[in-house]
Amino acid sequence: MSLLAGPRTGTGRPTMDESTLAPSGALGHARLPVLASGEGLNADQPVVQNPAEVLAALMDFPGSVALAELLESAPSTVARPENAFDLGERLMEDVAARLSTLEPLALKPLLGRRAHSVPVVEELSAALQRHGLLTERSEAAVQKLADELGEPFRQALSTCLRQAQAHVATLRWEVAHDIRALGPTADKLERIDAAVTRSMQAKLGDLFDRMEQAAHATFVRAATHAVMALPEQPHAEDLAAWVDEDGWIARYRERCVRMARALFSHMRRNLEGLVRAAARAEGV
Repeated sequence: MSLLAGPRTGTGRPTMDESTLAPSGALGHARLPVLASGEGLNADQPVVQNPAEVLAALMDFPGSVALAELLESAPSTVARPENAFDLGERLMEDVAARLSTLEPLALKPLLGRRAHSVPVVEELSAALQRHGLLTERSEAAVQKLADELGEPFRQALSTCLRQAQAHVATLRWEVAHDIRALGPTADKLERIDAAVTRSMQAKLGDLFDRMEQAAHATFVRAATHAVMALPEQPHAEDLAAWVDEDGWIARYRERCVRMARALFSHMRRNLEGLVRAAARAEGV
């Protein structure tokens, strides 16, 4: 029977199991197995790491050496201007305003007019037929379906993560001189922050790759559950449940948006925190 046959009779269309989208964990974790052994460990629970350990793991060795040398260097010779208070206030306002403008640009691949939308029922039906999932629901076929349906979201998420990093990094570079000009303490803080940032650049790409892989693993699990939950003779309403506003594909897309927004918000807090700390250190 065609996937687009008439409405089913019965109690109604099936609903997705919320656990297939790992609602209790972030996409960055994606419920990856704990790579450790021991009594009482839950293999479905994200590992909680010490922030200092995470920072050390992200910094490369030359960057660590450069930071150590900077911490031991002589005090800054930058003179604190008489209007440091006003300069700091204006800089905080300017950075906040520019970050607010950059956020929608960073999220455009997922939320813009040309962003990939949730597929319609006819597209899902064609994809199931194309991968032979009407006659045999093999793991390999489900994987191919998940890769096809999830790849546009994966690419959009990848672009958003990297655009968020690039936009904030560009703004950070543009205001570096203004931060240092606030006074000697601000100058030292900016240089320390810059050294830490440079030491992490080489590994940021790997971090983003892992975030994307974890997100896609969540999509594959949800797709597998959805396909296996289909009746032997699926109807259009079975697939409509996939693409409803509360369907698993729409929920996955929303989680990608939240993931990209969370990264931008994290980087925004870092930059605003640096500017605020530098301004207050000089009496603002």
